Amino acid sequence: MRKSLVAASMLFSCWVQADLLDALKYYEEKDYAKATAEFTELLPLGNELAAFNLAVMFHNGEGTAADPVKALAYFQLAAELGDSRATPVISSLSKQLSVTELQQADEQSHLLLAQVQVKEIKEERTDKFDFPEVVSRKAPLYPKSAAVKGIFGYNVLRFVIDEQGNVSAVEVLGSFPEKTFNKSSVKAVKSWKYAATGQKHQGKVVLHYSLGPLSKHRVSQFMREHKLVEYAVAGSPQHQYMLGTIMDLLATNANYHVNIDKNLPFEVSTELPEQFFSRKSSFKTKIEGFYGSAEVHTDEKGIVTAVVSADKMQLPKASALLVGKELDEDARHGHYRLWGDPGKTVFVEPVITLSQLHSGYYWWSMAAKNGSLDAQRQLAAFSLQWENYLLSNNDPQVQTWSGVRKMLQGDKVQGQLLLDKAIAQNYQTAAELKAAL
Repeated sequence: MRKSLVAASMLFSCWVQADLLDALKYYEEKDYAKATAEFTELLPLGNELAAFNLAVMFHNGEGTAADPVKALAYFQLAAELGDSRATPVISSLSKQLSVTELQQADEQSHLLLAQVQVKEIKEERTDKFDFPEVVSRKAPLYPKSAAVKGIFGYNVLRFVIDEQGNVSAVEVLGSFPEKTFNKSSVKAVKSWKYAATGQKHQGKVVLHYSLGPLSKHRVSQFMREHKLVEYAVAGSPQHQYMLGTIMDLLATNANYHVNIDKNLPFEVSTELPEQFFSRKSSFKTKIEGFYGSAEVHTDEKGIVTAVVSADKMQLPKASALLVGKELDEDARHGHYRLWGDPGKTVFVEPVITLSQLHSGYYWWSMAAKNGSLDAQRQLAAFSLQWENYLLSNNDPQVQTWSGVRKMLQGDKVQGQLLLDKAIAQNYQTAAELKAAL
């Protein structure tokens, strides 16, 4: 089984600093020194499984003398990071220790927690700044070779807009399948035109490629061939990252708005929700005074009966505008998301609520905590904690774009310092961007 897992893992190109599966493999082989080293490397990532396993090793005296104080400290760390299995063990173990030993365990636990650089994983934008108005933005051409084979995928790109509104530099940060759509994406983004502001700006875009709605058969076949769900659940960071990529691609291309409910049962299944592939489409309507986004429920006539949430507007104000509003005859008995800019047409799309099994962000988070550099870089675009973690580990890609952001925000000294660090690692994009800025 493990040989097939290693072979499957080689399908994906990513470098990792430490790997949860490697740590577990060393543990099973009773190579406790290597297992301890691997688990310890994962602790700064907030990896509760690594903390729990280290606690077990200290408790059982595996690779070291049994140490109930250290075991309790690591169990407390695991519980703090979210491992529910640690709670009953803490209660039981605490009854066996003296007051002094309990105090020592607490002190060690606090020291361990202080070393964790990513204490919680949540989306928090790192690039909050004004963006110029779009003048022209053409879609990329679908590569003929990919179209013939029916290949779907996407690119994640960052780019710099100059003072005249032209895109002066582009880098592909992520791609699926690897490099298939890179040339088309870069060519398209370089042709984009924005309003001239006299200032430089940094942008990020995700370009999706699919020939109409994604095929459930093709996606399911890909997932089965690479055993994505099975290996992701088993803890493979490479497969977790790829599964997250697939789930994000499905959610973005779906005609439904996807909500993730952490409280829904995490039922492992390779069967994908039909709504990911439904042709039920969104529609437009005019609602005077409404802007931002909101989620609503409708009755048998498609009339809004309740506003569940609203972001830009206060909930009472959104309710006053929307309750009693007829959306569309096809919007009966449903849950819908509305969104639009002030004074513009409002888009209405049906909502599907799923468990974390179908969340791209969840699987990227798991992969990042388990050692996937690709996933860590992906999350660094949304989380300052992950960005700071990778900066502390001298990652050239994150140094480059963090440096660009700081320079555009006026911190030229720190920005140039980060770019120089990336250049020192022969990161070509950093040199190009420094020259452009």
